[in-house]
Amino acid sequence: MVGLKVQYEELEWKVISMKSETFEEIYLTSTSDSVPRARSEVRKWLGYDHPAVEDAVLVVSELVTNAIVYSDQGNAGDLIRLTLTAAEGFLYVEVSDPGSASTAPHLSREMNVQPRMSTEGGRGLFIVDTLSRGRWGIRKHGRSLGWTVWCAIATHPVSERPHVPGPSNLLVLSE
Repeated sequence: MVGLKVQYEELEWKVISMKSETFEEIYLTSTSDSVPRARSEVRKWLGYDHPAVEDAVLVVSELVTNAIVYSDQGNAGDLIRLTLTAAEGFLYVEVSDPGSASTAPHLSREMNVQPRMSTEGGRGLFIVDTLSRGRWGIRKHGRSLGWTVWCAIATHPVSERPHVPGPSNLLVLSE
């Protein structure tokens, strides 16, 4: 499959070709059992020995969870589309959902620095931002047609994986 890559060069946009490979696309229901199914599918699509499989599984888990939790519709019949594509050293993850009329997917300002680990949720896009090294974004599909959240994960060796803070590496200071 041939895709397009846009490159900015001397105040004009230049379109260059980019080879890509879509591993798979799947439609999931807007229910909590879709999260483990999405993780399982990504592992099958990439293979357990792919250098970025764990990053991809974690990102997919967060994005599918957000699609279920934050979509206005939130009905079991609503569908979420998950697509995984590889191109030029990156895995591109896209999760599309019915969307929210009130807000777009975004990083909380206070979590932009580092999320609070004491809260149960709210770290999904921080994790996506960290693992994709800031290469993520959103596309709105029109009024009441939903959103796609995408990210690009480098297919780097696991030893070069960015650090994501978690409960096991928190320093708790008592007063």
